[in-house]
Amino acid sequence: MKWEEYEDTRDYNHEAQELIKKLSDNQCYELYDIVLKKLKKSNSETRDKELKAVKHVIEKKRTIDIYRLRSIRDGYKSEMAQNARAKDGNARVSRKKV
Repeated sequence: MKWEEYEDTRDYNHEAQELIKKLSDNQCYELYDIVLKKLKKSNSETRDKELKAVKHVIEKKRTIDIYRLRSIRDGYKSEMAQNARAKDGNARVSRKKV
């Protein structure tokens, strides 16, 4: 072969731990939300590994509330929240004119 294939030897979990070590809990929640949004998009293989490592490390952090992470990940589950439309909140009842 003319070109050698790149062998990935990075420790993504260690890099992610170093990244979130300095962050407060609120910053971790914000980062978790950003990571989830970025994971939905099309990324390179290494970028996906980095994002998944950050997500995993945040989920394993001791001071993080797992229920808050679940609500960030799953969103609102009520039927009203899922089926809401913009015009529902702006509806005006027509009054009877006398």
